[in-house]
Amino acid sequence: MSIELHIFLPEAAIPTIQTWQTAIDAAEFPLKLGTDVDLHSHRGFLPAMYKDKETGFELYFDAATDIIADYPHISGKVGVRTECATFRWGGNLMEMCAALSAAASLAKASGGLYFYPDDDLLYEADEALSVTRKELGSVPI
Repeated sequence: MSIELHIFLPEAAIPTIQTWQTAIDAAEFPLKLGTDVDLHSHRGFLPAMYKDKETGFELYFDAATDIIADYPHISGKVGVRTECATFRWGGNLMEMCAALSAAASLAKASGGLYFYPDDDLLYEADEALSVTRKELGSVPI
Protein backbone atom coordinates (compact mmCIF):
# COMPACT_ATOMS: atom_id res chain seq x y z
CA MET A 1 0.00 0.00 0.00
CA SER A 2 1.31 3.43 -0.83
CA ILE A 3 0.42 6.75 0.74
CA GLU A 4 0.23 10.06 -1.10
CA LEU A 5 0.09 13.72 -0.31
CA HIS A 6 0.04 16.68 -2.66
CA ILE A 7 1.47 20.18 -2.68
CA PHE A 8 -0.26 22.56 -5.10
CA LEU A 9 1.98 25.43 -6.19
CA PRO A 10 2.41 27.99 -8.96
CA GLU A 11 4.59 26.76 -11.83
CA ALA A 12 6.99 29.67 -11.36
CA ALA A 13 7.48 28.59 -7.72
CA ILE A 14 8.91 25.14 -8.48
CA PRO A 15 12.29 25.58 -6.79
CA THR A 16 15.71 24.25 -7.60
CA ILE A 17 16.82 21.37 -5.42
CA GLN A 18 19.23 23.77 -3.69
CA THR A 19 16.48 26.30 -2.90
CA TRP A 20 14.29 23.50 -1.59
CA GLN A 21 17.13 22.23 0.61
CA THR A 22 17.54 25.74 2.00
CA ALA A 23 13.84 25.73 2.96
CA ILE A 24 14.24 22.30 4.62
CA ASP A 25 17.25 23.56 6.57
CA ALA A 26 15.37 26.72 7.61
CA ALA A 27 12.53 24.53 8.90
CA GLU A 28 15.13 22.55 10.87
CA PHE A 29 14.10 19.17 9.52
CA PRO A 30 16.90 16.53 9.62
CA LEU A 31 16.56 15.87 5.88
CA LYS A 32 19.07 16.12 3.05
CA LEU A 33 17.82 15.71 -0.52
CA GLY A 34 19.80 14.20 -3.37
CA THR A 35 21.54 17.02 -5.23
CA ASP A 36 21.60 15.98 -8.89
CA VAL A 37 17.92 16.47 -9.63
CA ASP A 38 16.07 18.78 -12.01
CA LEU A 39 12.64 19.08 -10.41
CA HIS A 40 11.01 20.23 -13.65
CA SER A 41 11.71 16.85 -15.25
CA HIS A 42 12.01 14.52 -12.25
CA ARG A 43 9.57 11.62 -11.97
CA GLY A 44 10.10 8.77 -9.55
CA PHE A 45 12.26 7.98 -6.55
CA LEU A 46 14.12 10.88 -4.96
CA PRO A 47 16.95 9.68 -2.73
CA ALA A 48 17.43 11.45 0.58
CA MET A 49 19.00 11.14 4.01
CA TYR A 50 16.82 11.47 7.09
CA LYS A 51 18.64 11.65 10.42
CA ASP A 52 21.77 10.55 8.53
CA LYS A 53 20.10 7.36 7.27
CA GLU A 54 19.50 6.57 3.60
CA THR A 55 15.89 6.78 2.52
CA GLY A 56 13.77 8.61 -0.04
CA PHE A 57 10.31 8.86 -1.53
CA GLU A 58 8.63 9.06 -4.91
CA LEU A 59 8.05 12.53 -6.31
CA TYR A 60 6.02 13.55 -9.36
CA PHE A 61 5.10 16.97 -10.73
CA ASP A 62 1.86 17.11 -12.73
CA ALA A 63 -0.74 19.66 -13.73
CA ALA A 64 -2.91 20.55 -10.74
CA THR A 65 -6.02 19.88 -12.83
CA ASP A 66 -5.02 16.21 -13.11
CA ILE A 67 -5.20 15.82 -9.32
CA ILE A 68 -8.15 18.16 -8.73
CA ALA A 69 -10.22 15.99 -11.08
CA ASP A 70 -10.27 13.39 -8.29
CA TYR A 71 -10.94 15.94 -5.53
CA PRO A 72 -13.15 18.68 -7.02
CA HIS A 73 -14.16 19.96 -3.59
CA ILE A 74 -10.71 21.55 -3.12
CA SER A 75 -10.54 23.37 -6.47
CA GLY A 76 -11.58 26.72 -5.00
CA LYS A 77 -8.79 26.62 -2.44
CA VAL A 78 -6.14 25.57 -4.98
CA GLY A 79 -6.84 28.73 -6.94
CA VAL A 80 -4.05 29.77 -9.33
CA ARG A 81 -1.65 27.04 -8.23
CA THR A 82 -1.30 25.26 -11.57
CA GLU A 83 1.22 22.56 -10.58
CA CYS A 84 1.03 19.69 -8.15
CA ALA A 85 3.92 17.86 -6.49
CA THR A 86 2.81 14.39 -5.45
CA PHE A 87 4.78 12.63 -2.71
CA ARG A 88 4.38 8.85 -2.45
CA TRP A 89 5.84 6.34 0.00
CA GLY A 90 5.14 2.88 1.41
CA GLY A 91 4.88 1.77 5.02
CA ASN A 92 8.49 2.66 5.89
CA LEU A 93 8.67 5.28 8.67
CA MET A 94 11.91 6.80 7.38
CA GLU A 95 10.33 7.32 3.95
CA MET A 96 7.29 8.87 5.59
CA CYS A 97 9.37 11.27 7.70
CA ALA A 98 11.43 12.29 4.67
CA ALA A 99 8.34 12.84 2.52
CA LEU A 100 6.46 14.81 5.18
CA SER A 101 9.47 17.04 5.88
CA ALA A 102 10.09 17.63 2.18
CA ALA A 103 6.42 18.32 1.43
CA ALA A 104 5.89 20.82 4.25
CA SER A 105 9.12 22.60 3.32
CA LEU A 106 8.11 22.74 -0.35
CA ALA A 107 4.76 24.23 0.64
CA LYS A 108 6.56 26.92 2.65
CA ALA A 109 9.14 27.67 -0.06
CA SER A 110 6.55 27.95 -2.82
CA GLY A 111 3.47 29.41 -1.17
CA GLY A 112 1.95 26.00 -1.75
CA LEU A 113 -1.17 24.33 -0.46
CA TYR A 114 -0.67 20.99 1.37
CA PHE A 115 -3.33 18.32 0.78
CA TYR A 116 -3.47 14.88 2.41
CA PRO A 117 -6.42 13.19 0.68
CA ASP A 118 -6.76 10.14 2.95
CA ASP A 119 -7.98 12.37 5.78
CA ASP A 120 -9.08 15.29 3.56
CA LEU A 121 -6.59 17.62 5.30
CA LEU A 122 -5.81 20.90 3.59
CA TYR A 123 -3.19 23.29 5.03
CA GLU A 124 -1.61 26.54 3.99
CA ALA A 125 2.20 26.54 4.25
CA ASP A 126 2.72 27.76 7.82
CA GLU A 127 0.14 25.36 9.21
CA ALA A 128 1.68 22.51 7.19
CA LEU A 129 5.04 23.18 8.86
CA SER A 130 3.50 23.33 12.31
CA VAL A 131 1.46 20.14 11.89
CA THR A 132 4.41 18.28 10.34
CA ARG A 133 6.73 19.21 13.21
CA LYS A 134 4.14 17.92 15.68
CA GLU A 135 3.56 14.67 13.74
CA LEU A 136 7.29 13.97 13.33
CA GLY A 137 7.82 14.51 17.05
CA SER A 138 5.68 11.45 17.76
CA VAL A 139 7.43 9.08 15.30
CA PRO A 140 9.66 6.59 17.15
CA ILE A 141 12.80 6.81 15.01
